[in-house]
Amino acid sequence: MGARSSLLAGHGDDFAWSLFDAAPDAIILVADSGEIAFANEAAGQMFGCPVEDLLRLSVEDLVPAPLRQVHSVRRRDYEEHPRVRQMGSGLELSAVRPDGTEFPVEISLSPMDLSGARFTVAAVRDITERVRAEAAYMESQEALRRAEMRTAVVEDRDRIARDLHDTVIQRLFGAGLSLQAAASMTEGALRDRLEAVVGDLDEMIFDLRTTIFSLQGTRTLAGGLRGELLDAATEAALASGLDVRVQFDGPIESLDDRVAPHLLPVLREALANVAKHAQATRARVSVVVDADVALVVADDGIGAPDEVFGGSGLSNLAARAEELGGTSSLVPGPDGGSVLEWRVPRT
Repeated sequence: MGARSSLLAGHGDDFAWSLFDAAPDAIILVADSGEIAFANEAAGQMFGCPVEDLLRLSVEDLVPAPLRQVHSVRRRDYEEHPRVRQMGSGLELSAVRPDGTEFPVEISLSPMDLSGARFTVAAVRDITERVRAEAAYMESQEALRRAEMRTAVVEDRDRIARDLHDTVIQRLFGAGLSLQAAASMTEGALRDRLEAVVGDLDEMIFDLRTTIFSLQGTRTLAGGLRGELLDAATEAALASGLDVRVQFDGPIESLDDRVAPHLLPVLREALANVAKHAQATRARVSVVVDADVALVVADDGIGAPDEVFGGSGLSNLAARAEELGGTSSLVPGPDGGSVLEWRVPRT
């Protein structure tokens, strides 16, 4: 049962007050002084204390401490201009339990006159679960918005990749064939120049294919495996002064955890060997993903000295390749320098 203070002595009978007690919401009757004159059983349950304890409190005691002074001013204003205020009136309200726990509430107010004594009836509803549900809904909507944005980005990347493949590469390839045919009909410096242009076009097509596969990659947009390899090449270039360039061919971002974790240490070891032993100025890195995965590092140095073949670096590369059923080799380059090829099955 609810509890009444002496402020309600002689006002109403037990049946009348039992109607308040039967209400599903917490009902608190507040006197003009701010004292709590009545609280039903639901109020005791909501505030986590016996209803008799609520009668020893002022209504401001149930308001969060930083808001009590403001609440007192607004309560006096309400007493001077009493009116009905419905629940869900757009206010963000909080209550506080005697143990200090704050929780969100909705409150409706109604003025009440008992034989000339004025009171305010406050119906209080704990909306904690609803607020949590609304927050979860907003979070899910934000996650959906982010997913839609990611989908839009992926679709745009796919469109760009298709345009590059279906239009740009085909036109460059056609131009290359035309120049190659023209070169076969000329001699001397002009032929050499046309063949050089054809070579440049081939390299451009290779770069575009790398871009297409990176656009269609399945890893995150932040960089993925391709970004990690580029970062390693950049670090090696800055540390050694080498001119390092990297080309990709094939869906590198589709590699699973069987092969992908090996590529970064293999590249670092290969570039470290070039920097230490080759006396090179340039290093060209090619990562090709097809039926096999091949990482090739070619330099323009003096070739690999004997101590490289006896060191642990090449042995480690070979061991990694053999673990995956592949091979690792270091051979002289066709135009000088050396070529390291690390090749393993893709699956």
